[in-house]
Amino acid sequence: MFTLRFGGRIAATVLLASTTLSMTLEAQDERLSVHGSATIAYGKADNLPVTGITKDGTSDYRLLALQFGYKISDKDRVVTQLLHRKIGSSPLNAIVPAIEPVWAFYEHRFDNGVSLKAGRNPLPRGIFNEIRYIGTLLPLFRVGNAVYGETLEFVDGVVVRKPFDLGNDWKIDATVFGGGYDLRAQIPSASGVSVVNTRNENTIGGQVWLNTPIDGVRVGAFANNYMSTPSSTLPEAQRPNRTTTLLYSAEAVFSKAFARGEYTTFKQTKSPNFVDFASYYVQAGITPTEQLTLTAEYNDGRNVVRFAGTQIPNIDLPLNQDIALGVAFKPSAQIAFKLEGHRVEGYQFDRAVPSVIPPTAPPLVARLAPASKTFYGLVSVAFSF
Repeated sequence: MFTLRFGGRIAATVLLASTTLSMTLEAQDERLSVHGSATIAYGKADNLPVTGITKDGTSDYRLLALQFGYKISDKDRVVTQLLHRKIGSSPLNAIVPAIEPVWAFYEHRFDNGVSLKAGRNPLPRGIFNEIRYIGTLLPLFRVGNAVYGETLEFVDGVVVRKPFDLGNDWKIDATVFGGGYDLRAQIPSASGVSVVNTRNENTIGGQVWLNTPIDGVRVGAFANNYMSTPSSTLPEAQRPNRTTTLLYSAEAVFSKAFARGEYTTFKQTKSPNFVDFASYYVQAGITPTEQLTLTAEYNDGRNVVRFAGTQIPNIDLPLNQDIALGVAFKPSAQIAFKLEGHRVEGYQFDRAVPSVIPPTAPPLVARLAPASKTFYGLVSVAFSF
């Protein structure tokens, strides 16, 4: 039913061979652990291509993750995670490697509860960042796309975490980190579709989760301050300012229902790297049985378009309003079947659509073109071990 193209077959074969070898080694050494997950999907749109899904339909849609862990001692371990993904016909495929080491870190746990990771670490960002490629843990194929996208999986550097017990069942989980990371994105522009692939360095940030006395209810905040590159090699007048990114999260998960939402924003106002971006998603669902989950999700965002060198005022460009409804059936904890439908309206598609109409006469005010729209469906199967 699902067709793997040549590049995908190579990636899948490598991961399968690695899994077989590692499971053999694991049987010989209890210090070695191997975990894996895969999500294979078919999607079809009725109009414009979006997130790699076209009117022709595509089965070239998948996520494969393979994680190796080795316990050096009771307090020390090393972890590597490989990721293969294919996003149909998305322009992002051009900058996403066939197989990528998204994690490769050493971890030490101290007696006081502090843990330290060094290397390519999971970026402690939001609710889903460390599990968003494990399909059996997600109610939809991808969650919070307006906030997470296909980027920000890791930070190359150091991550330090410390939990705190405040008493009366209030707890804080605090993390700080420093290093650098890749930023990949697809954004609409006045000239069409732009694919961004940049490196941010000298970042300093952290995340704090406040766990309440109500089991399953927590709120969190993430912040990081970074330098876009290149910087030092540019003339001083052209160097971008440091940028701060913020993310706010809230989540309530109960036995039969859940609700969560996240909002992120970042701004860079100095030319030539002008960015003014904000996006959010809200998600809610019910679990009438242990096997069945019904989910609704809404994603929205905006990006400010600037007309550099002119007197034309900036204009808010809505990205996409994505309304999703999904049903997931899990016969066991290791497998999930999902069916979802999406209504997408806005200006962020896999090919250029009319967005901003510049003024041709006074008053010099730009305006938005009518929003474009598409519907798409996605059916997938996820499994993990």
